[in-house]
Amino acid sequence: MAKKRLTFDVEESLHSEIKAKAAERKVSLGALCSSLLVIGMENDVGIEKKEPVDPSMYPNIGLEELREEALRLGKERLDGWDILVRKINAQIVRRYRVS
Repeated sequence: MAKKRLTFDVEESLHSEIKAKAAERKVSLGALCSSLLVIGMENDVGIEKKEPVDPSMYPNIGLEELREEALRLGKERLDGWDILVRKINAQIVRRYRVS
């Protein structure tokens, strides 16, 4: 399997802690981080699942937040996500017609 490189920032204290764990286990820093990412993905660690916003609240929500909600629903694809996205899009269209 082809490997890809990830680059992201972490606090210095976390970096030191991970580096110490890698040395303690006698593995490379990259190997430990890769294993931690796999474990996190398998267990949805740190991934917060949000309930969909109540459609009756759509008129009170800003456009940017509505767009983000539509994108989130499209990614998570919870039951009824397509209907909610249509309702969000209808709300956005209503606002442009009024403007």
